Amino acid sequence: MDYLIVSDTHGDRAILEQLVAHYQGLVRVMFYNGDSELSADDELFKTLLPVRGNVDFDTMFPDDRTYRDQDIAIYQTHGHLFHTEVGINWLLTQVEPMQVDVVIVGHTHQLEAEILEQKLFINPGSISLPRGPYAYLKGTYAILSVTPKELKVQYYTRDFKPVEGLEFTFQRADLGK
Repeated sequence: MDYLIVSDTHGDRAILEQLVAHYQGLVRVMFYNGDSELSADDELFKTLLPVRGNVDFDTMFPDDRTYRDQDIAIYQTHGHLFHTEVGINWLLTQVEPMQVDVVIVGHTHQLEAEILEQKLFINPGSISLPRGPYAYLKGTYAILSVTPKELKVQYYTRDFKPVEGLEFTFQRADLGK
């Protein structure tokens, strides 16, 4: 099963509309990791599961959430409340006791997929204002594909094209479960 992960549009509502239209019915869940600068009652958030980012001022967004289905358990947060811009350690200590497979964040605008403390951490980067070595892609999001044995993370550009060389496969045996 596939899950879309996107973050940090910073007012670029049009790209969220395009993503929802493109992936509706193709993925199980669409996660939005904060900094939309939209209202929590925006129509898009009937489809996207959002959390509040540091520039989301609508207090109706949750700060975080834990999502579970028969295939995966995911903890979702923007990252600013854990100061992920300076490091991941505080977030690591908070999620260590959680019974989740995957932790998804945003905030830094830099894509990342790695196993830490037996959990897969995914940052989709920013779809609108990317930073870091992949900023030249002009925006990214991720698709998490889940099978009984593997978790795959593929990064895509704003035009829905997979980024060659930015697909990562992780063995479920490496996770805490």
